[in-house]
Amino acid sequence: MTNVSFENVLINFGFGTKDEKIKVLTANPEKHVYMDLTCYDPQEFYDEYPQLKGSFAALFADEARKMEIHFLHKEPGVIEKFRELGFSPVETTIVSCGFVFPRTIVQIINEAHFALEEGVASREDINRAMKFGVNYPKGPFEWSEGKELYVKTLLAELLNKTKDRRYVASKLI
Repeated sequence: MTNVSFENVLINFGFGTKDEKIKVLTANPEKHVYMDLTCYDPQEFYDEYPQLKGSFAALFADEARKMEIHFLHKEPGVIEKFRELGFSPVETTIVSCGFVFPRTIVQIINEAHFALEEGVASREDINRAMKFGVNYPKGPFEWSEGKELYVKTLLAELLNKTKDRRYVASKLI
């Protein structure tokens, strides 16, 4: 499921690079677009593409399929469409690179990889510590399984945007 269209609305779920996101936006100037911008700064896209009416972060949705969504303009039926697709959208007024949850979880994933690099504990021990120690539904390695590209992309975007070295990715990701 990359794109979902209804009436004059396009919901883009594709991961994609910035260039691929821009292609979707430029190919749909007449649509009201809502786009997964988990790994990017939505404001950069809002400033350039007036058809972008909202952005969301679904790449790290949990079992409950909760995802953050930000609206510049809430088209009737959009929230309902996300629910039909099995998501539980949580509205946010915060517009930032990585939203809140993905930005937090990639830092935890990155720190877990640094701990593994340093031989502090095994993957299993780190996962267990996070699940039983802080009651997370998954351990950091479980969160990142199959999503390493997204983790690296978001960390690189945050590093580029903030110049803060805490966003340098572990070699093990």
